[in-house]
Amino acid sequence: MGNSQVRHLKMKQFSKALVAGVLSLSLTAQASDLGPDVNNISSANKIALTLISKLPNSGVKDGLERYYNILSLKSYSYDNEVANANTGVALFFEQQFEQNACFAEKAYLFYRDLKLSTKQRQTAEGDKSRHARPSLGDVAGKNRKDLKPGWLYEKALKYANGNPNVAMSLIGLCGHDDKNQGEFTNQDVEIKLTSTGISSDELYSPTDGNSEINTVCPSQFADFYVAGGLSKASDISDDLKKKVLSIQYPGKKDVQIASKNYHVMGAAFMTCQMIEAGLSPLLAIQVESMAAHLYRGIRLCQQIETPAHLFWSLQRTKEVALRGMGRTFEQTVIETTLKRGREKQCGYDKVAKDPFCNFLKTVGAPFDLSVPRIEERARKMLEKYMDNMVASGIYSSWHVSGEVAGISLPCSRDQLWGPHPFLQWLIAKTEVSLNICGNGLTMESCRKAVRTVKSWETDFDWTVSQHAAGARFAAKVCKPYPKGKSSFDGMCGN
Repeated sequence: MGNSQVRHLKMKQFSKALVAGVLSLSLTAQASDLGPDVNNISSANKIALTLISKLPNSGVKDGLERYYNILSLKSYSYDNEVANANTGVALFFEQQFEQNACFAEKAYLFYRDLKLSTKQRQTAEGDKSRHARPSLGDVAGKNRKDLKPGWLYEKALKYANGNPNVAMSLIGLCGHDDKNQGEFTNQDVEIKLTSTGISSDELYSPTDGNSEINTVCPSQFADFYVAGGLSKASDISDDLKKKVLSIQYPGKKDVQIASKNYHVMGAAFMTCQMIEAGLSPLLAIQVESMAAHLYRGIRLCQQIETPAHLFWSLQRTKEVALRGMGRTFEQTVIETTLKRGREKQCGYDKVAKDPFCNFLKTVGAPFDLSVPRIEERARKMLEKYMDNMVASGIYSSWHVSGEVAGISLPCSRDQLWGPHPFLQWLIAKTEVSLNICGNGLTMESCRKAVRTVKSWETDFDWTVSQHAAGARFAAKVCKPYPKGKSSFDGMCGN
């Protein structure tokens, strides 16, 4: 076996070990005796840094340390912030912008150029024919002939004096998300630039939805977020786009769905930083892709935890187990729940013990349904929640997720139990009379659940593929720096 093959084998082995290590550190944090108010994400971060500190000095260790220091998981006050904001990355850039005048000046000028030379909206006011944000159908060099592939990266290189690492940091400043990117101000640099005749209006724009707060970053509707801005290849495949449309948004056109291209740009920045610190490009791609999978899993777990738990609590009730012949799970659950409300059998003291009372509380319905009008409103709320609850329960029983031996696992795209994926597809797409969901569910309810589960799986593919596309681009252009050096340190010289 040649040296290159040996190195590749070692890299694959290390990658698998790294995945196992990161998963184990997350599980350890969640399985330890943490109180309900303790931040599990932050606790996992402490374990991660401890684990990394035990590695021998190498580019691998330096690259992972850079990644975790920028991500700054300790900055998340609550676990659910992971799904809503890149808090750690935003804080990192806020600090750089405030303390690094050369970086701030380059960023001010770069984003001013974008504001003056590119579209800040994709639609005219009131236009409902397409999505207001850059869509799956918007690609530089394709439908957007006015934007050539790689135009954004080339413009960033101009302000980075040809340094690819600096260019990726300029793009990453606002590209790591399309809202809540951070609050970027540097008064000294602003005074310097306005003294040359540049107006403050050219440096700042109103934040989306709030005209009183200004930001350096483009609007989420701007050309900045059009796919292909880094390169022709920095986008997901056409086949995956077709899959997203057919499974997640049946009947929709590509221009009606937001592209979420910030995943590509954010991943490119993070991967570039790992490479700069010494991690090999191939391993940096693998780390970033794995991180995307975990991020998406955490977000999905937050969405399904309550409905999945409620579903299985209801499945285990004697009312469902002893339902009459021909009565479905859905009918039994809804009628029993409404009966509890009509007879005023529920209250906050009953929620923990009675799943039917918990169902009323979960959907936001009142416990007292003795008035017919209120009961009818509650029925609609219960019926509306049912589809998501069933899908969440089915997902939790088929996939790697939930609690195993007292340890909370992040949700996964991987299926361990349940029917073969092909059978799921067959049930979702045809009129085959085979109920793979079981437990009294109607075939229509089962089909809806399978379709929903497949849409969640597709969203995993979408998110991870975008991160991988950004990571691959960074692996091609970003350069390693001498140990202990950062491209942010030398901004004035670039």
